[in-house]
Amino acid sequence: MTVSLIQLSQLGFSVGDVVETIVTTLSSSDVPNAAPMGVWIDSGGALTLHPYEGSTTAENIKQRGVAVINVTQNPQIFLATAFKEELPGLKIPPFEPAKKINAPRLQGMPAYLEVQMNSKQTDEPSARFQEYSCNVKHLEVEIPFPVVHSRARCAAIECIIHATRIRALHQVDDRITQNLFSKITELHDVVKRIAPESPSATVIRQIVDLLPRWIR
Repeated sequence: MTVSLIQLSQLGFSVGDVVETIVTTLSSSDVPNAAPMGVWIDSGGALTLHPYEGSTTAENIKQRGVAVINVTQNPQIFLATAFKEELPGLKIPPFEPAKKINAPRLQGMPAYLEVQMNSKQTDEPSARFQEYSCNVKHLEVEIPFPVVHSRARCAAIECIIHATRIRALHQVDDRITQNLFSKITELHDVVKRIAPESPSATVIRQIVDLLPRWIR
């Protein structure tokens, strides 16, 4: 299947702009996994993703060479998939098989991109990320209606991204960790002002409660 840049732009993708998604993969022993991940279109027009080196997603991609990019703006799903071990009580949507590749996807997402890895861009042993360009084998839009922009929803997803970096880097770089903590605090203050009773506010409170595990 050939997916055009126009089709991707209709989902919100654009060249050089990192968008946040949930990437689902399958291990060699058929265990599904879901994790948030930034995805973008590079200057050559290739859809690109970069999992953390050593993460479950990175290992599954190495083994299988395929993944599903699940498109959603729901911060509760980002939280549940980012902190599965720390917050086991949160529910991740059920997995279901992808349509064209051997990988899982999350039920009920607004859109799916089933992708096959085309080439690995990063081979440095010390790299924190492994960067892949990929080919879209199947594009499916389940919910075609546009979604209004929510500052609180975007802030919650941003807090989750910052928190995953704190978890990954807290023993490596204290300066970056403290900077990320300050950003989470600022976003929390904004959401407390504009949407204090929203689901997004609940998500950020859960993130803030996790931070003492990595910040002293």
